[in-house]
Amino acid sequence: MLSRFINTLMSAEADTICGAPYGESSPERVNSRNGYRHRDFDTRAGTVDVAIPKLREGTYYPTGYSSAAAAPSGR
Repeated sequence: MLSRFINTLMSAEADTICGAPYGESSPERVNSRNGYRHRDFDTRAGTVDVAIPKLREGTYYPTGYSSAAAAPSGR
């Protein structure tokens, strides 16, 4: 359930960057998707597999996600 919520948020963010929802044609579209990158995301609820959208041109990195924040601090 948590992974579905995270994936939905990332999909909406990628739609905004592309200028149109996934799978729809639009004259406002400036980019398109090119699959997903699956990554493990560690949370207090456990490790979640998330699908990060890839774009044809440029890069997409989820807002608020940091590899440093996801890494164990060693404390």
